[in-house]
Amino acid sequence: MNICSNHKRTYELICCDCNVLMCSACTPQHRLHLFYHIDGIKSEINSSNNNNNNSNNSSNIPSLLDIQSNIKTTFDSLRSAVKEYQQLQQTEDEISNRFKDLHEFLVLEEHKLKKPIIDNKEHLEQQIKSQTTIMKSLNLMNHQLNNLISDDTDNIQQDQSTKTTTSSLSADTTDCYQISTIMTSISQSSSHNEFIQNNNTLFNLNDNRYSINKIDDHSLLNVILEHNNTLKSNNHNNIKHNQPQQYQLITNDQQLNQIKSQLQSTFKLVSQQQQQQQPKKQSYILSTDTTGKISVIDITDHNNIHFTQQDIPTFNSTLYYYCCTIVGNHFYKFGSTGMGRVLKYFRYSIDNQTFDEIKMKGIEGCCAVSVCYDGKDHIYLMDGFNKPILHIYRFNINSSTFEEYSTANISSQYYHHLTFHFNNCIYSFIPDAKKIVKFDIKTKKTVEFDLPIESQYLQQRAACTDGKGYLFFLSDTRFQQINIETNEITNLDRSTAVIANMKMNCHNLIYHQSNDQKRYIYSLQGKDKNFRYSFEHNKWESILQNDQSNRIHCANTLFHI
Repeated sequence: MNICSNHKRTYELICCDCNVLMCSACTPQHRLHLFYHIDGIKSEINSSNNNNNNSNNSSNIPSLLDIQSNIKTTFDSLRSAVKEYQQLQQTEDEISNRFKDLHEFLVLEEHKLKKPIIDNKEHLEQQIKSQTTIMKSLNLMNHQLNNLISDDTDNIQQDQSTKTTTSSLSADTTDCYQISTIMTSISQSSSHNEFIQNNNTLFNLNDNRYSINKIDDHSLLNVILEHNNTLKSNNHNNIKHNQPQQYQLITNDQQLNQIKSQLQSTFKLVSQQQQQQQPKKQSYILSTDTTGKISVIDITDHNNIHFTQQDIPTFNSTLYYYCCTIVGNHFYKFGSTGMGRVLKYFRYSIDNQTFDEIKMKGIEGCCAVSVCYDGKDHIYLMDGFNKPILHIYRFNINSSTFEEYSTANISSQYYHHLTFHFNNCIYSFIPDAKKIVKFDIKTKKTVEFDLPIESQYLQQRAACTDGKGYLFFLSDTRFQQINIETNEITNLDRSTAVIANMKMNCHNLIYHQSNDQKRYIYSLQGKDKNFRYSFEHNKWESILQNDQSNRIHCANTLFHI
């Protein structure tokens, strides 16, 4: 309706403040409001069409003249909303896929755990079926033999357990013959008589196979022959020799709770704004060479791995991979490579690029030790190479003093290749012995665990840990991930050609998770032998081709700024 109901006039204006149509008589009611007359609107539209390319359009009603622009703006807003939605969907799908992997892993583990039980259940089901068939045969044979030996057919003495008349038969249904129904009936029956009576359809005596019209020797032999055939067809002789194995489920609740806790801390959902606000850590590897020189490699950007400092001189001696660690701004080296005891330790300042050798306080030196930092106040030294007793020293980084913290009756003629801290315990990996030594810091209890690794692959090796319970082990021909709590081994990249190009010598690997959560392992041995493994692609690649140093057997240590 285009007539003003109050003034009976045609609508000519629109009030922008009230968003209502008006006639000319309505204007006093909208005093000081912004409104447009229809003639002015049409004039502006015509003017806009005539000056379509005029960027200096000074229209007083832009909301009406800029319709195409508003459409574009609205569409851009829609497209932005769709993009945000798709990003959320992508993150949701990523969460689903991560947990799908976990679900599939758990289902597989559940199946592996239940497999021997299922196999034994199937064996028992087959055994129950066979024995039930044999019992039916025995029951029928007993019935017919009673008929044979009876002189008076009117007074046949049948065992009440085998007498079944057609009038008392239960309903003959498929369920009666199901193994689950038979097992339930067996468990509920107190005797074989009760079992037969409760399953009269199963033990039906109206079987023509045993129907005998006259008493003679041939008939008796046929009855026995039929029963023997039943025994043979059901492998009766084998049943007694294949006894099922029973199992008991043993669950380590403490370890299960640790796994649950680790899973909860593994997955975190943070907004992109929070992630952008978090300062990105700068990651570096302090790498040494056979002349004792130190270099710093920037691995923050996994697409731009490069040296920031090279060939900083210290003393002309190899800093071996197993006896070095970094705490804060300082790089430490302890012990020696031979049997002689060293009374000093080496300390290098990363910031100042200075080093010194400091006398040990608290112990009378140490030799070929494998070391690690506990993340708090101490560096632990495992001194057990070629010794009848494992000596465990620790160095207080605050007081710069040593103490013999514990000993263990563990002897080894081999080096401790890698020592690391996990869950308030010190783990020391001895690949030549195929063992891990676990030392509980709180209780001072030390135990040894055998590792299921093959000795023929141990001539040259490298190892590292992710700090989350996994040991990564690289040998001449294979690359493996070992769960130190379950001893489960997973084979990683088996590219033997790539591993052969590494020209393996004993050294340490470096595990690193970048700011974008991608995971890598670095193997640095110097000229033509620097490689990086990508978990995402399960593949090794060559890096730092311009490196001319010899880093065989030398320490490489990760640090952050």
